[in-house]
Amino acid sequence: MTGAMTGRGQKVRLRALSGLGNKGPACFLAMVGGARLLLDLGEGPDAGRLPPLSGAGRVDAILITHTHGDHAGALGLRHRVGSPPVYATPLATRLLPPTVAALPLPVRGTVDIQGVPVTTGRSGHAPGGVWIHLGTEDGGILYMGDHSDESALFPFDPPPPARRVILDASYGLDDTPQAERLAALEPFLHAGGALFPVAADGRGPEMALWAMDHGVVPAIDDAHRAAIAHLLAEADTALRPGVEERLRRLLDRAKEPGDPRDVTFAAGPNATSGTAAELVERWAGPGGPDIVFTGYLAAGTPSRTLVDAGRARYLRWNVHPTLRQLTALVAATGPERVLPAFGDIRHREGWRAAFAPAILEGLDAPED
Repeated sequence: MTGAMTGRGQKVRLRALSGLGNKGPACFLAMVGGARLLLDLGEGPDAGRLPPLSGAGRVDAILITHTHGDHAGALGLRHRVGSPPVYATPLATRLLPPTVAALPLPVRGTVDIQGVPVTTGRSGHAPGGVWIHLGTEDGGILYMGDHSDESALFPFDPPPPARRVILDASYGLDDTPQAERLAALEPFLHAGGALFPVAADGRGPEMALWAMDHGVVPAIDDAHRAAIAHLLAEADTALRPGVEERLRRLLDRAKEPGDPRDVTFAAGPNATSGTAAELVERWAGPGGPDIVFTGYLAAGTPSRTLVDAGRARYLRWNVHPTLRQLTALVAATGPERVLPAFGDIRHREGWRAAFAPAILEGLDAPED
């Protein structure tokens, strides 16, 4: 999908290489005047899914919203678009592979990249995660990446207006608020043991704090301890006010994983690797603790297999916006055109009605 708008003399085009019509890897090409900026370069979330780069051409810079695999997992392919420099926030840079030497992107602020004013703000989704606004003569492009304003851990900065907005529509038309999600999950804190396979660089630390708030001292693995240490190192910008001391108490009090009677938060989210994979293999049989998945169930993974077999439960913990939040975001930023990314195309007409009078762009046909 390619869309073009022209300002006072600057040609602006936006091309979705991947990320529209389904839950695919994030990859958008913004062409502003003579600058070609790639917004994210992800892989997945289902195994082996990569953005088609054959027609992308030369890219001047890659801007990363956050380091989750479906937004940054394909950076190893950047040689296919000319090996451009990668830009990421300081905390995100710490989490990137050591083979990626990223240039600094502000957590909140504006920087010039290839002659384009790039403004960022915190996205409320992941460590060092940001939304990205490209200043253009025609009114700007706002790319939300993944975002949430419901997180009790990660801050969210309201973005500025833009003529075109790429939305995080991962949840389709779902409008269930976080309070209802937590109410459904709370019984598992007091069920005599539960395993939550989660992303340590995402919802995991927040869920462990939630358990502490309900009088349960959880078990967390080394991946969570490392992720919390990264957050504490950037506490002034990475955390909401009042969270730093609570995270320090969590580190001091949390148990080591291994006892099925504990409430355990272990990486990773689909139990394909890490401590979660080890514990699922050990505890998935009869008599084991409840296993609860709270995020996207990737095809062909233990999460999908166990939920389909009835051995594990799927109960969402919101890390993306609800429909009501998306509608409010569109009203606040006032775009002429919106691109609902990362959601199923079957929600197209519902989005069209919800975001009117903004024009829905890029969903005339599903991606290959």
